Amino acid sequence: MQQTHYFLALALPAETKELLYQWREMLQPRLPFKSWVHPEDLHITLAFLGGQASFSQLTEIKKRMPEIAKKQASFPLQLNGLGTFGRSDSPRILWAGVNESNSLMTLQQEVYQACVNLGFSLDKRPFSPHITIARKWLSEDSFPSVSLNEIVKPREDKSVFKAEHFVLYQTHLQRSPKYQPLSIFSLS
Repeated sequence: MQQTHYFLALALPAETKELLYQWREMLQPRLPFKSWVHPEDLHITLAFLGGQASFSQLTEIKKRMPEIAKKQASFPLQLNGLGTFGRSDSPRILWAGVNESNSLMTLQQEVYQACVNLGFSLDKRPFSPHITIARKWLSEDSFPSVSLNEIVKPREDKSVFKAEHFVLYQTHLQRSPKYQPLSIFSLS
């Protein structure tokens, strides 16, 4: 049996999920990835807790996150195109990025630190805000050198969205969509 995972993530509005789904529809026929993220599962991870969360830790997260959310006003973000993580010829992740945002960085740092203070051992790599669209390149051919942004042609008027809340999610690997919201924390 696979272990349950938990994470805290910035939720995306329906219009942004729809836009990213349109991008996926343009990319999927050209890019053989093993799995494409269900539109309902699109998010920006703030802290991945893994399978180590105890009941008392989850209870504490549900108590502490509203305090962090109250201190942070909702803020705008803008999609800024596509990229990959992993080897350039065989990427493990295809993602959509967002423009730099002090508000997003502050929120992530506060969420991250609160989780560390609760005893979680979190990823120490620098925060790189992104929205995972697909995972695991499947082709024996190298990933194409074509500009992904030429395929989807991002438009500024459609790519701006407002960050209004973040969520504690539980993962259900055998479902689709696989992320179940457990608690929602609204920004002020």
